[in-house]
Amino acid sequence: MFWKFDLHTSSHLDTLLEREDLSLPELLDEEDVLQECKVVNRKLLDFLLQPSHLQAMVAWVTQEPPASGEERLRYKYPSVACEILTSDVPQINDALGADESLLNRLYGFLQSSGSLNPLLASFFSKVMGILINRKTDQLVSFLRKKDDFVDLLLQHIGTSAIMDLLLRLLTCVERPQLRQDVVNVSRASSSGDGGLGPWTVMQPLPSLPQWLNEEKIVQRLIEQIHPSKDENQHSNASQSLCDIIRLSREQMIQVQDSPEPDQLLATLEKWVYGRG
Repeated sequence: MFWKFDLHTSSHLDTLLEREDLSLPELLDEEDVLQECKVVNRKLLDFLLQPSHLQAMVAWVTQEPPASGEERLRYKYPSVACEILTSDVPQINDALGADESLLNRLYGFLQSSGSLNPLLASFFSKVMGILINRKTDQLVSFLRKKDDFVDLLLQHIGTSAIMDLLLRLLTCVERPQLRQDVVNVSRASSSGDGGLGPWTVMQPLPSLPQWLNEEKIVQRLIEQIHPSKDENQHSNASQSLCDIIRLSREQMIQVQDSPEPDQLLATLEKWVYGRG
């Protein structure tokens, strides 16, 4: 028995990619570019992973398009760029996680002083989400260096996609028993002269929930439930607190032999019972 395979799409894209003057927008106009990306078309990935093209795609998912621009500029290209950046192709994940300039471009979206564009916020949250899941160490290390990260999360907590991002941070490790152990490490020499010896000593930083607890995320979420805040901030801050309780309870059930209590839940309980 024989099956017929349609190789037209791949061969068409490969032919297109041989053009030296091919532009990124022209490529994104192709209907099957995402499909070919997911099946790891090497020529396509080589094109997409060029630094200027990665920068353009990150810009599309984080920068307001011109109000008078074509529909493709306002909707299609940002949407397709987001789908490519979150396609879970290892080469794309690696390129994003390893390039601090790209991470800074992404982070710049949070630094907007005004309200966030909901569509762009959803794109931003999806891209950050894939990095949280696949490049955890690199992203969390990057975020810990940003003194204003928690402030910006709370500033925009009224945007549902940012609330979702906070939840992704709290669930960034798929295995629940490791949720308390999301750490970055610094390397220290076992030799006395300060150089790297044959063995290195791993010095763990506080776990991610512990870091968020030190940043008083629970207390500051509670502060968002205030008459001076708008309805969306009230709702999303309340939902975030409920998610912290739910996730912490689930972890306690699944990791019954954990020697340490969940710090976020412990902080929240102190506030509830008036001991904070």
